[in-house]
Amino acid sequence: MSANDSILDVYLYENGQLLDNLESLLLTCEKNSSFTADQIGDIFRILHTIKGSSAMMNFDNITELSHALEDLFGFLREHQARKRDYRKISDLVFSSVDAIKSEFAKIQTSGLPDGDLSHITGKVHDFYKILTSSDRVQKEEETAGDKTPFAFASDEPGMHLYKAHVKFHKDSKMENIRALGVVKSLESLCRSIQTVPADLLGEHSDDEITANGFDLFIESDQPASVIHSKIKEAFFISELHFEEIEKTEKAEKRASGKSAEAKAAGSAVQASDSSHNIKQNYMSVNLSKLDALMDIVGEIVITESTVTKNPEVLKLNLDSFEKASRQLRKLTDELQDIVMAIRMIPVSATFHKMERIVRDMANKFGKQAELIIIGEDTELDKNVIDNLSDPLMHIIRNSMDHGLETPEEREKLGKNPTGRITLEAHNSGSDVLISVSDDGRGLNREAILDKGVKKGLVKKNPADMSDKEIYSLIFAPGFSTKEQVTEFSGRGVGMDVVQQNIHKLGGSLEVESKPGQGMTVQIRIPLTLAIIEGMQVSVGNSIFILPLLSIKEAFKPKNIHDIAKDPDGNEMITMRGSCYPILRLHKVFNIEPKATSFEDGILVLLETQTMTYCLFVDELIGEQQTVVKPLPIYIANILGLSKSIAGCTILGDGSVSLILDVNGLMS
Repeated sequence: MSANDSILDVYLYENGQLLDNLESLLLTCEKNSSFTADQIGDIFRILHTIKGSSAMMNFDNITELSHALEDLFGFLREHQARKRDYRKISDLVFSSVDAIKSEFAKIQTSGLPDGDLSHITGKVHDFYKILTSSDRVQKEEETAGDKTPFAFASDEPGMHLYKAHVKFHKDSKMENIRALGVVKSLESLCRSIQTVPADLLGEHSDDEITANGFDLFIESDQPASVIHSKIKEAFFISELHFEEIEKTEKAEKRASGKSAEAKAAGSAVQASDSSHNIKQNYMSVNLSKLDALMDIVGEIVITESTVTKNPEVLKLNLDSFEKASRQLRKLTDELQDIVMAIRMIPVSATFHKMERIVRDMANKFGKQAELIIIGEDTELDKNVIDNLSDPLMHIIRNSMDHGLETPEEREKLGKNPTGRITLEAHNSGSDVLISVSDDGRGLNREAILDKGVKKGLVKKNPADMSDKEIYSLIFAPGFSTKEQVTEFSGRGVGMDVVQQNIHKLGGSLEVESKPGQGMTVQIRIPLTLAIIEGMQVSVGNSIFILPLLSIKEAFKPKNIHDIAKDPDGNEMITMRGSCYPILRLHKVFNIEPKATSFEDGILVLLETQTMTYCLFVDELIGEQQTVVKPLPIYIANILGLSKSIAGCTILGDGSVSLILDVNGLMS
């Protein structure tokens, strides 16, 4: 990767985060039907940063648009915005965010941000002119009252004045924004803060801070160690000089007003040694490097298994080798856990992106809706989260478009005019469960069944189909139609693609619905796609891997009379008052088993998200830490077993073993 590519990646990442923060701020403002002074200030700083970094990259169209928005919020920062302006302002900014994101998408595909943004930029300028040309400015300034100038408090007991000089690493970029971040992190701990330069976002402040750093004068009742530690938390600091100024200096500071030139008149209490190379606790890492690291760890796990379980070595029965093997396994497990932890990120960012979808869809269809988010701290592998956004977006769009009723319809039904969509995530063993629920009209069972029959998607007697089987038809390719025939029509548009995307993640979907009360789509996906704990089982000369967390128990039937057949010839076993279906694995893969009777083989009780059943195999071999390798889809399709296979792995002897999808085996 070239230096330019690296800078471009940083630009896209940091500004993408800023745009997400901007959207969150706007959504909050819309909920409160106004902009607070703090919110306007935060939005202004975000726009200023985007403008500056875009200008540095010579992306003129993005620079001009963000500059126009910056001027607008700069004006709002100085004058009180009327409450009725918030909707117009937020619409303008949302449109601008969408336009900038479109340009970012071009950059990510190795293109240039060459779109014509003059139309939306012109709209911002026009609205700015309306605000500045009216007589409201004068009226608002008259009612705003006097602003109290900044001044340090008198010598109150317990109040301290600290001085800090901070300088950032040479290549840290956007030093003025980083300086502002230091100030924001201190605000809750301080009574007042003054900086030099005074305006960190001023026209030349970035150059000054880059060259010379900046000064902080802090008034706080907190001990020096607390303030010093908080400053040290900031990223990319190369120098930090920190001291407490005695109270006599406070008086001089107030009298002179020269914050930049304040010098110690008496003895100073040094809170901490000056540091020229502050240790950084965090750093940014390119995702491709983490992917490569995970691949290497996977190969280490395979190699470790190949060495420690080599049949020739095991025959030697060496105690020293066994001890070294256990230590190697321990270190390998720790390495794997650390790499996994690095890749895990919370789902909060992805979940909160859905708020924008709900907002835009509500405006488009004249509906009222709120998104409830639960479990946003739940963590998933970065690669899984990256591929989760589109399926969630599609499901929520369907809920908004076809699930929730209009406010008038909801009132007639005795419902709250504002519909509710709940997005929830929580851990379940090695998986994460994500559910999207709405309190709308629900699925029309008969309409789905009729459409499924007409399209030839129903392969059995409709009278024998359960609600779950009927509702699952919405995921069938070719089910959806653009015809608007019934109140249900359109429900499921593109849901076959949603299911395909979830299956690519090794996950599954399930739909529940109650007419008139709403529907729920539940998604089960693995925490990671890389390494799982598995159990090796054998059938004939083949070895398969079962996910360890899906296994409830393994046993031989104590009484053969507990096994029976239903009218269709399907085998079942009764255990502890419950009846479970039996699946013979050799029949699934059409291979010759070594055990055909239940006395010779073993039953493995498996629990999936939808059912519990027994899998009949020849024998259990033992636990196996399994590196999941993708099985080429054409091979699975040729075998006709794409739903039964979650991937493959390499065993200790170098042979390939299939990893079974316990959810798909019985489907």
